[in-house]
Amino acid sequence: MNTDSKIGLVAPLSGNNATYGVKQENGYRLAMDEINANGGIYGAQLVLESYDDAGDPATAASGTQKFADDDEVMVMGGCCLTSCTAAMLPISGDAGLPEMVVSSSAASLLGLSDYFFRMAVQDAQVGPNIARNFKNMGYTKAVALYPNNDYGIGLKESFVEEFSNGGEVLDAIEYQATDQDFSAILTNVKSMNPECLALCGTTTDSALLIKQARQMGIEAVIMGPPGVYNQNIIDIAGSASEGILAVGAFVANDPDERVQQFVASYKAKYNEVPDHFAALAYDQMYVIAEAAARAMEANDGELTRATMAEGLRASNYDGITGTVTFNEDGEWIRDYLVLTVKDGEYVRYEG
Repeated sequence: MNTDSKIGLVAPLSGNNATYGVKQENGYRLAMDEINANGGIYGAQLVLESYDDAGDPATAASGTQKFADDDEVMVMGGCCLTSCTAAMLPISGDAGLPEMVVSSSAASLLGLSDYFFRMAVQDAQVGPNIARNFKNMGYTKAVALYPNNDYGIGLKESFVEEFSNGGEVLDAIEYQATDQDFSAILTNVKSMNPECLALCGTTTDSALLIKQARQMGIEAVIMGPPGVYNQNIIDIAGSASEGILAVGAFVANDPDERVQQFVASYKAKYNEVPDHFAALAYDQMYVIAEAAARAMEANDGELTRATMAEGLRASNYDGITGTVTFNEDGEWIRDYLVLTVKDGEYVRYEG
């Protein structure tokens, strides 16, 4: 096989959530460059075709239909946002098109497609993980702040359920993900004097909440999901980001040789430090390549969507974010790191 092998990507490459989609695309392209430089897969060069959904479910569905109708696309990368992925999975599932994500972490997505493979840090695990970390630190009084969308609600609910087992959730307060001024919410939070504050949103809203909370004198320990491990948090929140915590699967200053090689290559190509999403996307492209090679080897060099899915189900890839295997539901079950901002950069939290 010497023809190009096309991979689709539907992601927010513009708009408020572009930070996620762009990092995913960057990670994909870096891995593809390396794979192609080493001969590709059975002589085929990997080619990425991206579709910008701008964070809109209807647009994401249109992009998915485009790839589902393209017989040359054997696998696709899915959107970073749960609401978009929920609109995409029935389409990719009906087409038997494997769809992989590095985000879209809500438990509600489970079962929407038999061809869904999730390398995301999942709400059902992240919320309880944040709660357990707080309790292990000795905190018993928390407030959760969450955007009124599928992602925020799912993360909030899983956090509240776990923290309430031994701790007290003083309140769980919703907001709109596009809000800019959180003074009313934070005045309420300050009056409750929580020991810890669980952020259940995404990068931009979390950064604004962190900045405004510290400006208002709220001293509670703050922890959030993987979206809080992002340079935009430090850029927007400034010194207020010092000491905040985030759950994730990767940190760029990990001394592991392979991690540092990836970081150096990413910085050379994109002139920035890779985050959690870029690292997961980089690993995901290698998982795709390995699965495709496995399927082709077993089928005389031929690749179909069905054999691609079989190859993915048999994954056992040792990557920079961990060893990737999938359970019977296409979920990657793994442990997570706790990260913190120290002297203006993210490091592993050592307690």
